Amino acid sequence: PSAVPAAPPQAIQQEVPKPESKFLPRGLLVAPFHADPRWPHFSMASRQVSLGQEPGNTGSANFGETFALYRNAAPLEGQWELALQAGVFSIFNMNAASTDLVNADYTVGLLTSYRTGPFSGFLRLHHQSSHLGDEFILNSPTPINRINVSFEEVDLKIAYELASWFRIYGGGGLLVGRDPKDMPRGTSQVGVELTSPWTFWDGKVRPVAYTDVEANARSNWRVGSAVMAGLQFESARIGDRKVQVLAEYFAGPSPNGQFFLQNTEWFGVGVHLY
Repeated sequence: PSAVPAAPPQAIQQEVPKPESKFLPRGLLVAPFHADPRWPHFSMASRQVSLGQEPGNTGSANFGETFALYRNAAPLEGQWELALQAGVFSIFNMNAASTDLVNADYTVGLLTSYRTGPFSGFLRLHHQSSHLGDEFILNSPTPINRINVSFEEVDLKIAYELASWFRIYGGGGLLVGRDPKDMPRGTSQVGVELTSPWTFWDGKVRPVAYTDVEANARSNWRVGSAVMAGLQFESARIGDRKVQVLAEYFAGPSPNGQFFLQNTEWFGVGVHLY
């Protein structure tokens, strides 16, 4: 099928409503960081892990959301909002007889966001804790050295849309509470997102590609890189809801809490809902 021009609203971030005082507004001022391994959203994925202690045939099931609670006008013809963010990120051993839960990370936080034109950003305080699955511990052929990984982080991230189809973002943070107590504090993150200005099949399918790069003190500043690309399914009749089918690649320190000291590498394919 031939490609058709995209609808007038920006491909990455839908048109921002006019500034007004409003509780529980629609949408968000800062669009999701799609390749961020810990951005709360609903997804499921199948991964083939080639490095590290995580199962070779791993399944991932995540759920979460960012909810805007209040929005109002802000200086420089902008808007600000207060939002709540929460999610669960879990991986499973698909080769185990009972599909053992291996690791689950829980996160909850508050964001205050700002947007004016193509510039947006947020300041966030969030908590994350990590837990190993009981079946994984019981069925492991060797004793598991469990680490009680838990921290609170303050981070600042900014994003800029160089074009309607091209966004960059980046920032850093600091762990203000942590377990183990000697866990280093610093975090950093940058990313690039490409969202096709053209759609296919009467405006229902849009190619997308994302990359996210993180380096954190707790993993000795080793770089973790995530790359995702595929198709986004959308429809003007259902508003801003989107379904993405993406191939993915990750290499670097594991984003799964109990394995954060270990390098991992995987290829996979997943379905993501926003």
